[in-house]
Amino acid sequence: MKIKILSIALASTLALAGLASATQDKWIHIKVSGHDDEEVTVNLPLALVTAAAALIPEDVDHEIQVSLDEVRFDWKELRTFWQAVKDAPEATFVTVQTRDEKIEVKKMGDFVLVNTLEHSAKGADVNVRFPMAVVDALLSGPEGKFDFEAALKALAEHDDGHLVSVHDGKDTVNIWIDDRNAAE
Repeated sequence: MKIKILSIALASTLALAGLASATQDKWIHIKVSGHDDEEVTVNLPLALVTAAAALIPEDVDHEIQVSLDEVRFDWKELRTFWQAVKDAPEATFVTVQTRDEKIEVKKMGDFVLVNTLEHSAKGADVNVRFPMAVVDALLSGPEGKFDFEAALKALAEHDDGHLVSVHDGKDTVNIWIDDRNAAE
């Protein structure tokens, strides 16, 4: 049922994709596979996603709050923290190991990697591979505002590859970027 709802919600977005040029350099792909042999694939030119980001109303940016376990970060603290991450050597910064779950946050090359693995039978395996240049661009906006357009431009300039994968025993979600207009 979730996949059907997602299909309907994304159908409008796919219709908009026809408005973008077929010769775009980078494409973002989202593929959701369900346990009932249901599958939803979304292939969007990054230029279309960038154009959509430009439509975000000004007041939406001001509503975004950055917090971690209910601790709010002000803009200067967030930028200072991010600079410290960039300046740090490659390393595994955080490992949390419990009977039910393992979480790792690490810096590797030009990426921040977040991996979680739940050990239960229905456990999820989540892997996030995020280019640091994208976070730099996101934080490059004026005080208190994320620059989504700059972040998408940085993503377009980065190498192809997987960004997010989630496997929960029933469903699989993959998000990646490349120069192909169709998912493989």
